[in-house]
Amino acid sequence: MNKAIISSLAFLLTVLPFMVDAEEQKPKKLANVEYLSITYTDFKPGKADRAMEIIKEHYFPASKTAGTQVPYIVRLQSGEWDMATAWTLKEGYSSMEWEISAEGIKWMQAFNKQEGEEKSKEIRDEFNSLIQRSNHVIGYHPIDIK
Repeated sequence: MNKAIISSLAFLLTVLPFMVDAEEQKPKKLANVEYLSITYTDFKPGKADRAMEIIKEHYFPASKTAGTQVPYIVRLQSGEWDMATAWTLKEGYSSMEWEISAEGIKWMQAFNKQEGEEKSKEIRDEFNSLIQRSNHVIGYHPIDIK
């Protein structure tokens, strides 16, 4: 009997603070944040420079022609990844609802026009062949700490 009472008291003392917090909480949306889509890429050995060449000579010019976002790229010098690429999600999380976005279509049209459809596929295939593995995450940056 004493064991049951002690167990019940221990449970209540553990759970009670969470119950009080839940009653006091109110919904709160994040404010003053910029959502980002970030891809970490690990290239096959010796292939990172060729990947950057494709990005600079082919992908960036297509972005500029299309008037689409040019991602922020960081070449990493430590850790398991070679590169981090960040795009601002202009519509927040709802940007992820698109299978293909209007911006993606504009970019692909500019890229195909720039390279020709057959060559653009060859370039994309080559770029993808340089990748060992990648990981994609979504996060946010508090705008008020810039």
